[in-house]
Amino acid sequence: MTESKLNSMNTFVERAQRILSTSPGKRFILVRSNIRDFKLVNQVFGFQKGNEILQCLEEYFDKKRLCFDVYCQLHIDQFVFLMEKNSYSEAIFRTIADNCSNLIMGSSFRVHFQLGIYEITNPDMEILSMCDRAKLAIKSIKIDEPFSVAWYNESIMEKRLYFKKVISEFNDALEEGRFLMYLQPQANTKGEIISAEALARWLMKDGTILSPSHFISILEESELIWKLDLYMWEKAAQLLACWKQEDDKKNLSISVNISPKDIHYIDIEKTLIGLVNKYNISPEKMNVEITETSFVSNPAFYVELIEKLHNAGFAIEIDDFGTGYSSLTLLKNFHADILKLDMGFLQNNDNLIRSEIIIDSVIEMAKRLDMQVISEGVETQEQAAFLRINGCDFFQGFYFSRPVPIDKFDTVLKAYNLERTNKGAKHPKSMRNLVLEAV
Repeated sequence: MTESKLNSMNTFVERAQRILSTSPGKRFILVRSNIRDFKLVNQVFGFQKGNEILQCLEEYFDKKRLCFDVYCQLHIDQFVFLMEKNSYSEAIFRTIADNCSNLIMGSSFRVHFQLGIYEITNPDMEILSMCDRAKLAIKSIKIDEPFSVAWYNESIMEKRLYFKKVISEFNDALEEGRFLMYLQPQANTKGEIISAEALARWLMKDGTILSPSHFISILEESELIWKLDLYMWEKAAQLLACWKQEDDKKNLSISVNISPKDIHYIDIEKTLIGLVNKYNISPEKMNVEITETSFVSNPAFYVELIEKLHNAGFAIEIDDFGTGYSSLTLLKNFHADILKLDMGFLQNNDNLIRSEIIIDSVIEMAKRLDMQVISEGVETQEQAAFLRINGCDFFQGFYFSRPVPIDKFDTVLKAYNLERTNKGAKHPKSMRNLVLEAV
């Protein structure tokens, strides 16, 4: 793109500042455009096609230059525009998004054209800071649409600052042992706790304990989740080694999670086998949970990984089943042992009858494939009763127990043991009470 057709960034900054300083009565916005994953266009279709898209952008913006007070190319596929707010129209930019997509018609690949918009409230702010805010708006876009727009607001900045805080404090927290392992019990239809899922909690320096929703997605995005997973796997192995010496726990198992990002940093098979050998525990006691969405990114890898872990004695669980788009393909191609059913089907659902039909069919299908079924997220007695009647093997959810620290897990376990040996004991309704009512 030539200098005669497009201002350099320095010229853009100078002209934008001059326009803002001499137009006190006007409202302006700064618009930043981005083609998501533009590198893939070059990789999939070749550089010639990428150049065609860039030329399309150049010609269109030159044609529409009267709509903008000033504009500039920031990077090869990113542009920034200063324009009056009342001159802005999504149609201006949606058209160019459609034009770019038409250049690769006939392909399943779609060009994703994104806009981040910062409404200028302080004309004295540095132009580059405005550009950064528009960029943050783009980063906040989560929807997967060919054309998407996000307006900057202060909550976006707050989230970005929190993101940076998590990243900056993570390594120190890991070294200081401030990630805690919580256990959420899993019970069978007889009311016996037979296993638990290991879940991470972050103990902040002020004593606050953060749930995974406050940091897991950030660690995944920043490619740090593998460090936490390694830490949690080791904690689980250590605990199983301790349980070997206790009669009421020696038969329990613990489920640990594998993140999709782990495969890029960890030799998962070697690491897990190394842990069971290091702590002299049975691999049968350490179940491996792989989320359904993980398989989509690299199915061939996971077919091989599951086979290797099976041969080593680990049980494989497909987690969050029902949340993705390849569920039936998974059941056909991946020989897992346990299906963890996502209970979102039964929560706040206007089509409850249809949801129950689907769940009933999934459980029956899993049985015919020689898989056991855990229902997670069970919150009500009615849900648990329905699942029990339809053949669910294990239950996990707030109705039975929230995730608890390791020392509190002992209390939960003793309460269930007490129920089985003393019917007159006073304690919350147990699994055994529940399933008897459901029969």
